[in-house]
Amino acid sequence: MDPERRFTPHSRNGWDMRRGEVRARAALGFALLAAALAACSRESAPLVRRPAEAPPALVIQDVGVLDVASGALTPHRDVVVVGDRITAITAAGEARPPAEATTIAGDGGTLLPGLIDMHGHHGGGSAPSWKPAMPDPERNLRAYLYCGVTTILDPASSDTDAFERRAQVASGEVLGPRMYVSGPMITAPGGHPVALMEELVPWWFAWYLIPHLTREVDSPEAARAAVAELAPLAPDVIKLSVDRIPAQVPRLQREVVAAAAGEARRNGVRPVAHIGSYEDAVDAADAGIALWMHGVYKEQLDDAQAAKLAGYGIPMVATMNVFESYALLGQGPRESTPLERETVDAETLAAFDQVPDSTRLDFFRPYLDSLRPLRPAWRDNVRKLRAAGVTILAGSDTQSGVFPGAGLHRELHLLTEAGMTPAEAIRAATLDAATFLANGQEPDFGVIAPGKRADLVLVEGDPTADLDHLARIRAVVLGGVPLERLPIDAGG
Repeated sequence: MDPERRFTPHSRNGWDMRRGEVRARAALGFALLAAALAACSRESAPLVRRPAEAPPALVIQDVGVLDVASGALTPHRDVVVVGDRITAITAAGEARPPAEATTIAGDGGTLLPGLIDMHGHHGGGSAPSWKPAMPDPERNLRAYLYCGVTTILDPASSDTDAFERRAQVASGEVLGPRMYVSGPMITAPGGHPVALMEELVPWWFAWYLIPHLTREVDSPEAARAAVAELAPLAPDVIKLSVDRIPAQVPRLQREVVAAAAGEARRNGVRPVAHIGSYEDAVDAADAGIALWMHGVYKEQLDDAQAAKLAGYGIPMVATMNVFESYALLGQGPRESTPLERETVDAETLAAFDQVPDSTRLDFFRPYLDSLRPLRPAWRDNVRKLRAAGVTILAGSDTQSGVFPGAGLHRELHLLTEAGMTPAEAIRAATLDAATFLANGQEPDFGVIAPGKRADLVLVEGDPTADLDHLARIRAVVLGGVPLERLPIDAGG
């Protein structure tokens, strides 16, 4: 979409300048942005590094292996990896790896598949809106890896770099988790996330971001055209915004959702939907979407509603963490997790404790206020939906206050508060997520078994007994290559 066509002057934003002046200011803004991004790239901690040479083989000795399908932990195993594949799992001491194999001592730890974040944005920032910071997508990708996340689904990303970065990661040019991407989100004119970007993002950056991160459509014909435009880029999913954030903005109507979803399927791409209410969930399901992004977080579900949603057979990425983060904003000091302190600078973490009295946030405050009393409902809704038969997948929705990698660990704890056992929460971030991403095929990741991809995480202790152990990471293996992990105070 041509930015000039989308951005006629908006008086409510003070954009009353001539288009030529907009172009000139935007050019200046992007010169400053490029310089800032270059500086960030030079100064950011690496967090993870590949070894100078990848080992031809690897053996992880005397380790407990977690069967994520059953939740059972089998102790005293040797796991052999050759190239990027698991080749054998034996009793401890019985493995016969190649002579040149690198060894990692299990030492009473647990080996589990690399985690999968089913709502893992990589191109934005996690600092508060009142402490602007330039995005560093490649650092975000390394942060995921540091935290044991070896696969992400990014369900709303820029058309200018998401597909290229997916290819760069796949080729090894960029170090990061395996990426599945949607490209831009399809939304109503002025709908989510357009309204938030217009209010919270500097005008010169919003001028660029909005037409690259979204496709604004107001009719079935426009929706089909937007999907047809994106299809040649080979998105893994097409995301539709069927929610209002905040409540006063428009959202896609039923017939527009149906047209976009139908066009996506005609192009061989599964549509997924950002929802917030029961009505949103039903409209999206009736349109034929394959995945609910976010749970029903705007209201309490009753048993009949939960049963109706379960009848569609659609999995749901609950993303309670992002709403919890916003609901608690300004309600007291934010307690950082160990993984956050290892991957995020102290100044950024501390900035969340001092919420300014800013008119820029006034637009958002009613939305924040509406979330706080609903915190128990999110947990209860997940509990009811699971009991009715809905598969819950784990995703963090990385953004302000939700940090790459570390945010998924917070989400898993919230899933246990909603009634999942630690083993069930881990399955939501491994096998069940991989099953969706495999799109009808048997996944070659998300489980530890011979022949599967060697994306692995070694942690201390037993995370099925105490989920805190999942964050006590001793090793991350990506495609058979053990990564060097460098916490922020040591990464330099």
